[in-house]
Amino acid sequence: EPREKFSSAMVLLAATLGSLALSASWPLSFSVRGSALQPTVLRGALRLPTRPAIRMMAGDADKPKDDDERLGAGSKGGHQVRGAPTLSPEEQKVQAAVMEHQKGAARLSQAEDARSLVGYSSGYAVLSTLSKQLDGYPSGSLVGFATDDKGLPVFCFSAMSSHTQDLMRDSAGAKAALTVTASGFSGAADGRVSLLGDVARIKDQPEIDELRTLYRQKHPDAFWTDFGDFNWWRMKELKAVRFVGGFARAGDISPTDYQAAAVDSIQAFAKPVIGHMNDDHSESTIAMVMHYIGLNKVEKAELVALDRLGFAVQVTRLGQTFKLRLPFPRAAESRKDVKGLIVEMTQASMSDAAVQSWLGELKAGVSAAADEPAKATA
Repeated sequence: EPREKFSSAMVLLAATLGSLALSASWPLSFSVRGSALQPTVLRGALRLPTRPAIRMMAGDADKPKDDDERLGAGSKGGHQVRGAPTLSPEEQKVQAAVMEHQKGAARLSQAEDARSLVGYSSGYAVLSTLSKQLDGYPSGSLVGFATDDKGLPVFCFSAMSSHTQDLMRDSAGAKAALTVTASGFSGAADGRVSLLGDVARIKDQPEIDELRTLYRQKHPDAFWTDFGDFNWWRMKELKAVRFVGGFARAGDISPTDYQAAAVDSIQAFAKPVIGHMNDDHSESTIAMVMHYIGLNKVEKAELVALDRLGFAVQVTRLGQTFKLRLPFPRAAESRKDVKGLIVEMTQASMSDAAVQSWLGELKAGVSAAADEPAKATA
């Protein structure tokens, strides 16, 4: 009875996590309303059916023009926004420069992003199967996994598990989906990948030995891999890959492209580099965003991702927070390269007179804010 209660609780938890990961998969972008960035759902980023557009009344003075160039909502390809204010010429120029930069900003392909996300994940994900207990209904289970050289998942399952019973209904290869979230996943802005395919049991001993080695590399303490009532499974055929890299970055990846892509090697040491930059060199990040992306009045900038082609930066401007791509001048091949590129970009950015002027204003503002409590006490 305790085992049954535990298994039921785990299945419920897994299903809930899977629902949260998938329900947030509609991509968003950001638009500017006056001085505030606002979120909007984008059309065309996912191959999903769209509802008919809601037309505004003829003569509606607030209707944005079709050729309105602005970030996110109200722009070409985005949803219309009621009451979107007219941007000042200065703000239009800033936004146009940022949009132009982001269009050409170097970034990993979606296939590389997906392979890297799966490769650097925690090794735990939600496996969705067709339920044996409730025919026709999906069932979600939180499971451990590792990946082979093509990025396909391999598993070691107890014969008593509900998902094992589901998979055993089709010995040739049961239909299943594995939803993997990025390491440190905390919400819709973080990446996730769903691998859909046929999962089959492996009985050949040499292949089992290979899978055990792969699994123990990802899960060194997985003592259960030696239990006699645990069986080995793998996704033998990949049918589809659904990728959501965060807001405004989503789509379907062909199984061929996914399996041919490589895991980005730079991400292996991304966490300590990002932590060091955010803790000790946040001013340098602000300077780089301003100088290379062309965005002024940046109040705060934190690195949130790193790969061989550059950074993802979380930027705070005019009280609103959003993410931008900050590419390297050239691809990095090692940790030494990353350090050299950051130093190079920081030096170029700090020599920008406009950047220096703004950083001076930020420092003055911080000093003034720090002085306020002292004045109130006096």
